[in-house]
Amino acid sequence: MTHKIKINHWEQTCEDDSCFEYGTSVSVNGKELVREASIVSALEAVLKELGVEVEITEVSEDLQCDAYKK
Repeated sequence: MTHKIKINHWEQTCEDDSCFEYGTSVSVNGKELVREASIVSALEAVLKELGVEVEITEVSEDLQCDAYKK
């Protein structure tokens, strides 16, 4: 079975133009899992829906160009 994963970038303006919202939602096989997804929450939701157990670690590397290390 091929699962259908949809990543939807959405934006919404209030009727009176007093607010503006945006985000990314993730759906699997037509079922919306996450309305405002980060990369981690999207991965977790999709993999959980597919029955896959994972441990996700999120890190940030401080990479610099060699020219700046002098």
